[in-house]
Amino acid sequence: MWKNKAALLVRNPLAQKVMRLVIKLVVPRSRVGVAVVAVNAAAEVFMVRHVFHPVYEWGLPGGWLNRNEAPDVGALRELREETGLTAVLGPAVAVQHDPVTAYIGISYVATLQPGTLQLSHELTKARWFAHEALPQPITDHTRIAIDAAVAYHKKTASRKSGCPELGLGEAKQA
Repeated sequence: MWKNKAALLVRNPLAQKVMRLVIKLVVPRSRVGVAVVAVNAAAEVFMVRHVFHPVYEWGLPGGWLNRNEAPDVGALRELREETGLTAVLGPAVAVQHDPVTAYIGISYVATLQPGTLQLSHELTKARWFAHEALPQPITDHTRIAIDAAVAYHKKTASRKSGCPELGLGEAKQA
């Protein structure tokens, strides 16, 4: 019986406002960051050198989401703010959680669009790296995201060329 009364109570607009406030004050929060893993036709990865990252200087273009911002929108915004470039986003290739820092990271594979590179004040350099020759050290999250994006890129490129790679669980078309 109490469930029915509670269900009626929460339909009240004032009760809904109180519930939203309580949730905002009580429910734990995590910071959400996004990154773009741009991969070119040679399976090279676009990386940037950060001013404010003393240990892991090289990483991916990205940053924190704004309040109520969709992750894919935030990834494109961060790319544009940091590099002046735009991209066509593919799927999220890595979603990771770090319980120590309450951080959730979402990385998208992307194809950069032609444009003029204009580095923000947060970056000192940007360049393409072969997957096998990434600058070191990089974070585990960056490594996982790059590995997943390059694997996705190779898989989709082989499908487009009509030559599926062996060993990926795909049957060759007759």
